[in-house]
Amino acid sequence: MIINSRCRICQSDKLHKVIDLGSQPPANAFLRPDQLDQPEERFPLEMHVCGDCNLAQLIHVVDKEDLFSDYIYYTSGIPKVSPYWQGYADQVAEQCLHDANDFVVEVGSNDGLLLWSFKEKGFRTLGVDPAKNIAPIAESRGVRTVVDFFGEKVATDIVHQDGKAKLIIGNNVIAHINDHHDLCRGIKALLADDGTFVLEAPYLVDMIEHVTFDTIYHEHLSFLAVRPLIKLFEQFGLEVFDVHIVPAQGQSIRVFVGHAGAHEVKPSVQACVAKELELGLDKIETYMELAKKVEHCKNATLDILHGLKSSGERIAGYGASAKGMTVLNYYHIGSDMLDFVMDELPSKEGLFTPGTHIPLASKAYAEEHRPTSYLLLVWNYLPLVLAKEQAFLAAGGKFILPTGVVVDAQGVHEAEYTEEEKVPA
Repeated sequence: MIINSRCRICQSDKLHKVIDLGSQPPANAFLRPDQLDQPEERFPLEMHVCGDCNLAQLIHVVDKEDLFSDYIYYTSGIPKVSPYWQGYADQVAEQCLHDANDFVVEVGSNDGLLLWSFKEKGFRTLGVDPAKNIAPIAESRGVRTVVDFFGEKVATDIVHQDGKAKLIIGNNVIAHINDHHDLCRGIKALLADDGTFVLEAPYLVDMIEHVTFDTIYHEHLSFLAVRPLIKLFEQFGLEVFDVHIVPAQGQSIRVFVGHAGAHEVKPSVQACVAKELELGLDKIETYMELAKKVEHCKNATLDILHGLKSSGERIAGYGASAKGMTVLNYYHIGSDMLDFVMDELPSKEGLFTPGTHIPLASKAYAEEHRPTSYLLLVWNYLPLVLAKEQAFLAAGGKFILPTGVVVDAQGVHEAEYTEEEKVPA
């Protein structure tokens, strides 16, 4: 682990700690049964905010080889993702690509699902991803993949072999990169003169508005907003020229970047800047207030869970997402509270949650050992889950959200909780 003493965008040393979620293992470091008695590495999980460019970020950086070289997340294994990425490919291709010979490169291409959509449209494609265990899946789809971390050197090698890219994509990956300057030098080197770099990431505004603090985990080194990104790209002769707000992982930003002056800057950019300033994303006090809300969510949720448990209800977790692991470890919820965590991703079957050691169970197991309540650890997919689990709700089942909200067949119920009723963690 390294500890940054300066902001990864502007190099300022004015880093203010605003949220402390304690010391936690990496969110995707799921355990095999034979590992349960072995020590787990834990690292501080703290959000800092730069006093100059206002980038929200982690300063404790876990080794990227440990996090990403053998990765457990498969894009095609996540419910409802495939249609989303197909729609993404259609929209971005229409906006950014105009020639059948256009070259598309994806940074963090995972199992090649998104690039495959572009390949099917006839475009040349290349993926870059460090996960040695996942790249063969992409290759089996016919998606060429460079197994490496993207940066200036990799970008230069690609240009020498394949030429410059009309479109570079980075979805839910830019926030994982510690060296933003090397990233931008790579984008600058690889991007065609009239090309577009499109990044998508959870929007910091969503965390402020909806307390989605569980997007804080060690893979997410930065929590992105438009204003800091503008300052980042300006340093390298690049320019943010359009921004779309999209309903992914709650609320995400899809940011369009080109060489400075190559594209008309659309009103959407200034609209996001104005929104961020209106919400106070330039003020440290805003993040300190968020920290208070996070603590309230913890206490309210534990109050609900302890009440259900004392009434004899059986509780399980729903969805072993990385953000769910942040919740379990910060709330100190273990197997004494949850019987299991249900997850439909085959690669997680038979494993245990990092830090809290709750067994992961398949959908079939969950159906046979149905709890009376679920702690919804994938609450960013709430509408999809509710539509899928109508029978569970009709039978009297409940979903508890990590924000202290209960959802049942009758609707959404805010927890009746005050700080005086705080339950010890």
